[in-house]
Amino acid sequence: MKSLIKIICVILSVLIIGSVNVYAADSYVTLYGFSFDINGSGNAVIHSFDDRSSEVEIPKSLMKADVTEIDDYAFFEDTYITSVSFEKASKLKKIGSNAFYGCSRLTEVVLPDNLEEAGFGVFQNCTGLKSVSLGGLGSVPSQAFYNCASLERLDIPETVETIGARSFENCASLEDIYIPDSVTTIADNAFSGIDNLIIYCNQGSYAESYAVANNIRYDTLKNYELGDANLDRKLNILDATLIQKFKIGEEDIPLYRGENFADVNRDGSVTIRDATLIQMKLARLIDEF
Repeated sequence: MKSLIKIICVILSVLIIGSVNVYAADSYVTLYGFSFDINGSGNAVIHSFDDRSSEVEIPKSLMKADVTEIDDYAFFEDTYITSVSFEKASKLKKIGSNAFYGCSRLTEVVLPDNLEEAGFGVFQNCTGLKSVSLGGLGSVPSQAFYNCASLERLDIPETVETIGARSFENCASLEDIYIPDSVTTIADNAFSGIDNLIIYCNQGSYAESYAVANNIRYDTLKNYELGDANLDRKLNILDATLIQKFKIGEEDIPLYRGENFADVNRDGSVTIRDATLIQMKLARLIDEF
């Protein structure tokens, strides 16, 4: 009996020692304020940030390992950070669930084109967030921007196919969005709690049928003239003025992508050159843009 007890004790000791060794091997490293580890594929996964700076720049690599993932809850309720840049994060593929939940001082998010996946509630309760570009996402996860009450500007790229449940619920400041033809699935409650929303879309698109089914105002962009920046179906000096005010940050314009009617020279962005071309056409100095 005593021999059996000794054997059991030895086995338990081995298991305990083994578990301690595994824990030590998986402990996080901190560099530039980021706590991270290297996964089995040799890539870096960010788990947290130590609040050393209010401006966060997600790096391309840490300890020469590509940063491919931001873990669940990595910046959870970090009310200190005011900005997060993904400009250098050229290898980032995934942002986990609730990763930036409650980061209430964030005002702008531009996700990278290389991003493939984001988790549930990734920017939920970011109440100060005003502008979002979804980068390369194919699917907007459930509750991704739930209760982002200050959100005014949303750029949905052609990569997006699905908009999940309650993704933009209670984003009360969101008044107009352009939903491209690539989107073929939208949850019924994706835009709940937004009273004045207008969906801009192409005629015959899924977005049009979605708007009809959910009693949301929409505009299929028929009969607009190139240069009609304010979408009032008239080309006049107000359009040039709006572009000028947009460039100095005084006003926003609807439809933020390259397809925008304000982008008269079709170079993919709205600039003062577009305003000048509108003025030249109104003055009959040019016939076409």
